[in-house]
Amino acid sequence: MIDPLECIDCTLCVAECPVDAIFRDVDLPKGMAEYIELNAELSQHWPVIIQKKPALTDAEAWRHVRDKRRYLDTGEKQVEAPLPEPPMPLEEFQRTPEFTADNTPAGLLHDHRSKAGVWGRLVLLEGHLRYCLEDGSGRGWILSPERPGWIPPDLSHRVEFMGPVRFYVSFWR
Repeated sequence: MIDPLECIDCTLCVAECPVDAIFRDVDLPKGMAEYIELNAELSQHWPVIIQKKPALTDAEAWRHVRDKRRYLDTGEKQVEAPLPEPPMPLEEFQRTPEFTADNTPAGLLHDHRSKAGVWGRLVLLEGHLRYCLEDGSGRGWILSPERPGWIPPDLSHRVEFMGPVRFYVSFWR
């Protein structure tokens, strides 16, 4: 975020941004006007960065994500809810083939459920995806190879790709 009250309009930040995410206000792309006010607000609360920092570990995964605004953590929400966990030890009984963005069944991208008594486990081999519960809670988690996710039985959910992925789903009871 750039504080508009402190900015001297030198435009150096535009050229320095490695992902072309900074624009002069006169060059703002269509549909981005809401960011002017958001930028002014968040720049008052976020720390000032005065030297280059290394990219975040998941920066490349976010590079290809569209409509990122809904994922922006402004600090207004509470701490992320913990991922669901099965209440008892389970045994894996089935596994899907590996999926990528090219061969994922369309049903996984829309609300769907596992059967009653069956837990699912989303296991990422590469990339990141967002796992969203469709139970009205608005809960969602970013999953990665280091962070798989359990899917509770008979609970509506969906996934969203965050760039290239490779994953499978295993089923447990």
